[in-house]
Amino acid sequence: MQSTGRILIVEDDRDLSEITDIHLKNAGYAADAAYSLADAVRLIGERAYALILLDIMLPDGEGFELCRTIRERCSCPIIFISCIDDGDSIVSALRSGGDDYMTKPVDWKELLARIEAHIRRATVYADSETPPLDADVSRFGSFSVDKQRRRVRRDGETIDLTPIEYAILEYFCANSGELILYNDLYRNIWGTDGFDDLRTLAVHVSNLRKKIDPDHAGVIETVRNAGYIFCDAEARPKRAVHR
Repeated sequence: MQSTGRILIVEDDRDLSEITDIHLKNAGYAADAAYSLADAVRLIGERAYALILLDIMLPDGEGFELCRTIRERCSCPIIFISCIDDGDSIVSALRSGGDDYMTKPVDWKELLARIEAHIRRATVYADSETPPLDADVSRFGSFSVDKQRRRVRRDGETIDLTPIEYAILEYFCANSGELILYNDLYRNIWGTDGFDDLRTLAVHVSNLRKKIDPDHAGVIETVRNAGYIFCDAEARPKRAVHR
């Protein structure tokens, strides 16, 4: 099977780390293991990783702290995997720079599907740094989206989006003015159903909303218990009825 990148497993449970390593290698990935925050920092300093699997509780610190440290050095996808399932921890994980969150025990097929989706998205995002000369730009009320460079600009300035945030925005743009159901959006971005994981989606949409709509013009409207409506701020339709 063709190798598709090297992954760092940050997990202090050695048995679980070894099981994760076996599943990754069977799927064609190379993997390194770190059993502490210090081990992880050292390994990240020595080589580049396509993706990092990160536990929250480590013997010498929390994964949130490590995630912030990683984000100062690189933008590779980070999936938190933890036995902690409360909303505050999930929000903290994503806001510290994480791209995804799964609760132990994980479904291995789902984890591998998410890994594949994150690495594919990050690779496309990185490759867009050297695009062809012909521009493909979509313009909205207060920002524009350069689809080839996968860049967003507002008031002449580039908005720094993560690959996940850009993927969500791209899907919104392709379905502008329509009701986008929570699970349809989740399935399109993560490649799996998200009935039990809408908090992850909500945090990423919240972060995106703050970046592209700092004036609170309502570019992304939440339709309670249903999904979102994305609309050009200068041509908004009648407000959707919440139900």
